[in-house]
Amino acid sequence: MSTRNHAGITIFVGRFGSGKTETALNYALALARDRQNDSEQALANSDPPANPALLIDLDIVTPYFRSRETAAALSKQGVEVIAPSIVGQHLDTPAITPQILGAIEQMERPVVLDVGGDRQGARALGQFSGAIRRRGYVMHFVVNPYRPFTNTVQGLSNSISEVEASARLRVDSLVSNPNLMDETTIDQLVDGAALVEELAKEIGLPIAFVCVDQRWAGTPELERIVQPTLVLKRHFVMPW
Repeated sequence: MSTRNHAGITIFVGRFGSGKTETALNYALALARDRQNDSEQALANSDPPANPALLIDLDIVTPYFRSRETAAALSKQGVEVIAPSIVGQHLDTPAITPQILGAIEQMERPVVLDVGGDRQGARALGQFSGAIRRRGYVMHFVVNPYRPFTNTVQGLSNSISEVEASARLRVDSLVSNPNLMDETTIDQLVDGAALVEELAKEIGLPIAFVCVDQRWAGTPELERIVQPTLVLKRHFVMPW
């Protein structure tokens, strides 16, 4: 999967357990790698190098999976993390900060937004909806068909509608992320991707890409998946 055409704002929303934050992190890293390659080519052509990507952590809902916690490691790989500062690290407040608004409004660097998938999380995004619409965006809803609420047409439709109403932004496509974490088999991955494909057809949204754990990269069974794939490297390992 190439990210070279994604120069604006890319938003990832999703229910708890969807793998939304891992997806946002890996997408931002893929974006940084592509831009680094482009920068090296630009330098060879005496063109200015591309600016690094920005990852904005707006997930104020999930207490365990936070992209801000990996900020130092991501910085070394070409991704700058922006999150609600100071009290925002300890008291989850969705207040607008000049740093976040400024990052959204600037035009030189691509932005990836990691957003909580319920009403509270989407409201945090909604505060920036005007600036996001002015710049232009794509919003992906991350779907794990092995989690509740998004494994049926009705559940998925309701979840998307809830996010859109609170965020005042539209969902453009689905990201298929079928997994049972370490218990996932390759058959479950492929079968889950097929289920998300059926759900996508029912609700009339395209699938942007399918997330594939790095241990399955290059596996022949993946040829059954027709959509582009994003290889995920896990950055969050729970202490239990």
